[in-house]
Amino acid sequence: MSPQRTHRPRSGEVVILISIGVLVLALVTGNFRSILDKLYSPYAALIAVIMLVEYVLLKGADRSAMYRRELEAARTKRREDLLTLRKMETKLDEIQADLRRIETESSASDLADHTRAELEELLTELRSRI
Repeated sequence: MSPQRTHRPRSGEVVILISIGVLVLALVTGNFRSILDKLYSPYAALIAVIMLVEYVLLKGADRSAMYRRELEAARTKRREDLLTLRKMETKLDEIQADLRRIETESSASDLADHTRAELEELLTELRSRI
């Protein structure tokens, strides 16, 4: 049994909580001017730039994971397509051999029916892949 996971606030929730805290602080102290001076100081601008760079780096890391998942899905689809193409090649080889036998044998109707069924199956598989 896994231990219960605690709820961690998301980044959007943190920003909202900080904004509410600053507004409450401004209302309680009544000292709007000093709070605005702190918010628009050069240090606050430096912190904002650092946070922006960190955000961009984190988003880049998030995208790389997404790209890996998409690449794996594309590989899986390509693998399935190759297997289908190999199966179709085998069936086409069988059909070609059947057609050669039709030319030489007298029971052509049975082989023609079999060949027709194989061709219909191939067409169905091909249409499902397209």
